Amino acid sequence: MPKSQTRQNICPECGTSAKDPYKTWELVAPFPDKKMRITLTVFGMYECPKCSKKFKGIVSKAKLGTEGIEL
Repeated sequence: MPKSQTRQNICPECGTSAKDPYKTWELVAPFPDKKMRITLTVFGMYECPKCSKKFKGIVSKAKLGTEGIEL
């Protein structure tokens, strides 16, 4: 998937798009990339409005470095 596309959080059971997560948490990558940036990933738990299945998805990602923040 190209970086310019954003993946919607889609239910794995029925394929319905979920809007907002009901729970979020952050994960900080333990090792920096080649440009010495740390990756911060925000995950979320979603609930499908159609079939009520709960599933995880990525809310956002950010790379933090000396040049600034890259989303």
